[in-house]
Amino acid sequence: MTRRPPLFCLLSLLVPSSVLPAAEPAAWPQANGPYGNYTPVVSGQPLLDDVSRAKQDWLSETDDLGYAKGSASGYLQNLAKRPGHPGGAAGPIVADGKLFVTTFRPAGEEWAENDPRLGTVLNNAKKPLTDEEQARLKRNLRIRADDLLVAIDQQTGKTVWTAVEAGVGANRYMGKRQGYCVAPAYHDGRVFSLGTLGVLRAYSAKDGRKLWESTVEPARTAALETLERALERRQLTGGMGWDVSLVVAGGVLVVPLFDGNDHSLRGVDVETGKTIWELAKANSRHATPATWRHAGRDFLLAGTVAGEVRLIDPTAGKVLWTLDGLGPHHGSLITTDKHVLVNVGSKFPRKPGDDARYARHAAYRLSTGGADRVWEHPDEPGYLFPTWMDSCARRNFAVRDGRVYYWTTGIEKRTGSRVVILDEATGQVLAETPAPWPAPQFLVAEDKLLMIRDASHSGNEITTYPLDPRRFAPQTEFWSPPHEQTTAYEVYLENPFVDGRLFLRTLDGRVACYDLRKNPAD
Repeated sequence: MTRRPPLFCLLSLLVPSSVLPAAEPAAWPQANGPYGNYTPVVSGQPLLDDVSRAKQDWLSETDDLGYAKGSASGYLQNLAKRPGHPGGAAGPIVADGKLFVTTFRPAGEEWAENDPRLGTVLNNAKKPLTDEEQARLKRNLRIRADDLLVAIDQQTGKTVWTAVEAGVGANRYMGKRQGYCVAPAYHDGRVFSLGTLGVLRAYSAKDGRKLWESTVEPARTAALETLERALERRQLTGGMGWDVSLVVAGGVLVVPLFDGNDHSLRGVDVETGKTIWELAKANSRHATPATWRHAGRDFLLAGTVAGEVRLIDPTAGKVLWTLDGLGPHHGSLITTDKHVLVNVGSKFPRKPGDDARYARHAAYRLSTGGADRVWEHPDEPGYLFPTWMDSCARRNFAVRDGRVYYWTTGIEKRTGSRVVILDEATGQVLAETPAPWPAPQFLVAEDKLLMIRDASHSGNEITTYPLDPRRFAPQTEFWSPPHEQTTAYEVYLENPFVDGRLFLRTLDGRVACYDLRKNPAD
């Protein structure tokens, strides 16, 4: 086992797409994509230089997915003013010719008539609510919920099936915090979804038939206790922000247990729902575990806020090695066949006299026997990233073809934010350019770096960058797609990119599909 001192982890570097394993071509079977590192499959189709020319292929037939967070400032007013309901804030996955979305909708008779948020809505209203708005507010403040898993045809947006678990969930407050962002996962004809009260379910991807369900303890007991208090007080449930999505690795379903700042992980049999293994305090409460594929096998990489990174054999839950003494790991790790990025710490504090320090990244070469540092980033103000909320859990890397694309806040934040291209093997800065503030979301898609501006505040405008370091700059002004936009907060609402198409959840409870190909075959 190889151990190394102070670091913060957040990502891995990459390997040429030609040698990436052929997971599921043209699919996005779990929240962190087909390779477990948020990198799309490369189809070889060039994308538009001007994304404002993108075609909206379809808006989903269903409008029952909810409006997620929308925006922290607008969420409460949406409860009364906006048609529809809140729902969860997890992005879709794509597999088996379908999109699958886990969400919930208010249900039951009990409503949060004593909730302090009710007074906020009423007091901030510019004029008295109409009877219709009052009825909508009451409906959206119901304490119970239906858990939903919706299957949408990938080509048409038509609803294929909807699995409804009536009245068995909790209507979770989806404002700035305490949200519900658990995306489903697909494997071998099955879709796995975790309900709002800690019930794990498996469905047939073909027709939505439920195959099994099991409870996830201790989350289930804690969630039921929270619901009971909410019913007694007539207030919405809160206090448990569920941000870790489901992952399948090595044929095992990996489930977060939600038991503190550093969550435990559970390995579950995909055929039966029975527990195979558990690892205590193995993963940050905001981080979907990464998949590292090596020598034809899947491994998990998980980091904790306590400053540890583990390589885990997902078939048995065996920890193969641990790096400890690191900085806090809030966000998801991203892996390739060679490296992982970790934080080796910075001398720069959040503010003078503060114990919290910025993150400074280094690359570690991966093996099943340990991890060795191969380079580290200079401790310079313009290339750092905070290790405290709110932005520390957001994904700030994208990787492909031996390059790392890194969004850094810098210490100056609003004026120091930039996007940097790093060489995977050496850490050399190949290019950099100013970036929007705050919190852009991006991925390497086909021949472009695709960037969504301000993805934690519903600022879903899009632009692209060429991958050539010599021409690394936005190709056009940011373009706002013709749909109302929504998002999550601490973690991104991840938007799948499959075969030249981008899938985005909307504020009116739908999914929008955009064709970004330069030369669409159809």
